Amino acid sequence: MKRMWRSLRSRLTISHLLPLLVIVPLLSFLLFYLIEARFVLDEATAELAGQGELISRLYQAELAAQEDPEQASSLFARLRVRIPTLFYLVDQNGNIVVRPGLATASTEVPIRPPDPELLQKALAGEIARQVHMGNADVAVPVRNEEQEVVGAVHLSQQLTDVTNRLAVLRWTVWGAVSAGLLVSVFLSFVLSRSLNQPLERLTTASRAVNFDAPPSKVEEEGPTEVRTLARTFNEMSERLHELEQGRRRLLSSVVHELGRPLGAIKAAAQVLGQNESSSELVVELSSGIDDQVDQLRRLLDDLALLARNDVQNLALDIVPTDVGELVLEECRRYDQRIKEKEIELVTHIPQEATQAAADPMRLSQIVGNLLDNAIKYTPNRGQIEIVVGSEADQAVLTFEDTGPGIDPSEFERIFDFLYRSPRQERVREGMGIGLALSRRLAEAQRGTLTARQRAAGTGARFVLSLPME
Repeated sequence: MKRMWRSLRSRLTISHLLPLLVIVPLLSFLLFYLIEARFVLDEATAELAGQGELISRLYQAELAAQEDPEQASSLFARLRVRIPTLFYLVDQNGNIVVRPGLATASTEVPIRPPDPELLQKALAGEIARQVHMGNADVAVPVRNEEQEVVGAVHLSQQLTDVTNRLAVLRWTVWGAVSAGLLVSVFLSFVLSRSLNQPLERLTTASRAVNFDAPPSKVEEEGPTEVRTLARTFNEMSERLHELEQGRRRLLSSVVHELGRPLGAIKAAAQVLGQNESSSELVVELSSGIDDQVDQLRRLLDDLALLARNDVQNLALDIVPTDVGELVLEECRRYDQRIKEKEIELVTHIPQEATQAAADPMRLSQIVGNLLDNAIKYTPNRGQIEIVVGSEADQAVLTFEDTGPGIDPSEFERIFDFLYRSPRQERVREGMGIGLALSRRLAEAQRGTLTARQRAAGTGARFVLSLPME
C-alpha cells in the first residue's frame, strides 16, 4: 500500500476517483430515498387517501347506509375499485361495519386486520397514513352532516407493482452509476498517464546524462508546468555540458603548463645530485626535490586522465603482470613517507607469482593511489596491511589500514570525482581524484574496486580484483 502511494500516477488516479467513489454512491442513495419516500410512496398513500375520502363522502351521502349495516354493505359492493385495495368500514366505536373483500375487485389481496393506531387517529378526526412491510395503509374519518366523526374507512394496498418499478429504477440508476464510475476510472488512468509520461521521460533523460556527448533534449509536452520543467532541464543539461567541457579544457591546460617546468626542475635536481662537487646536504635536498617532482608528475598524470573524455576507451597494454612484484615496487617508492609516519607496513605476498591480465603502468597507478590513500589517512604508528591472493579466475589485492574508516553511506560516493568526505576534514591532502580514477582504470581493465569497513577495529578496506587471463 505504501509503495502504491509513492507513485505520482497512483496518487493522481486515486485523487480523481476517491471523490467519485464517495460522493456518487451517497448521491445515489439519496436519489433512491427521494424517489421512494418523497414521490412514489407518498403518491401511493395520497391516492389511497383520496379513495378513502371519496368513500367517506359517499357513505355520508347515503343516510340509509348509515342506519343499516346491510345497506352499507350493499352500497360498498357496488364500488369497483380498479386498484387491488382492501378496506374496512368501522363505526365511531371501532366496530367493523363492512368487512374486507366486499369492495375489492381482486381476490389476490390478503386479508389483514385494520391497524388500530391508524383507526384511532382517524376516529380522532385526522387522515392517518403508513407504509410498512410492502403495504400502504390509510385511515380516513367518516363524518355526518354536522361534521361529527361517525366512523372511519381503513384502506390497505400492496405495493408489489410499485416495489417492482422501484427495483427496476434502482438497477437502472446503479447501472448508470457503475458505468459512470468505469468511465471515470478509465479517464483517470488516461489523465494520470498523460501527466506521468513526460515526467518518466524526464527521469530517463536525467539518468542517461553523459557529459562526454552533447545532451539529448527532452520533448516539451504535457501541461504548462511539465513543459516548463522539461525546458528548464534541457537548459540545465546544456549548461552542465558546457561547464564540464570547460573544466576538462582547464585541466588539460593546467597539465600542459605545469608539465614543462616540472621537467626542468627534475633535470636540475638530478644534475645537482650527480655532481661530484655537491655537498652531502645538496645531494639530500636534490633527492628530496626529485621525489617531490615524481609525486607531482603522478598527480599530473591523474589530472591528464581526468581531462580525457573516455577513460574506458583508454589505450591499454594488457599483458601478464606479476601483482606481487608490482606491489613491492610501489611500496619501495613510498618507503620514505611510511617511515616519516612510523607506519607498520605488513605485506602478504605468496611465493608463487600471482599473474593478472593488466596494463602494468595503469595497475601501478591504481596501487600507488590506494597506497597513497592509506598512508594519508593512517595515523602515526598505525598499520597498513596489503594482501595479494587469488579467487577463482581473479587476482585479488586487498588494502587495509587503521585510519578512521569509511561511513557505509559513502562506500560509493568516495569513488566520485572531486568528492571529499566531510567526516575527514582534518586531512587536508588530496583533491578527490585518486580513488575515482583508480576505479575507472580498474573497470577499463575488466576489474572491480570496492570499499568497505575493516573487519577488525576501525579502518578502511579496499579490494581490487582483476582477471587472471
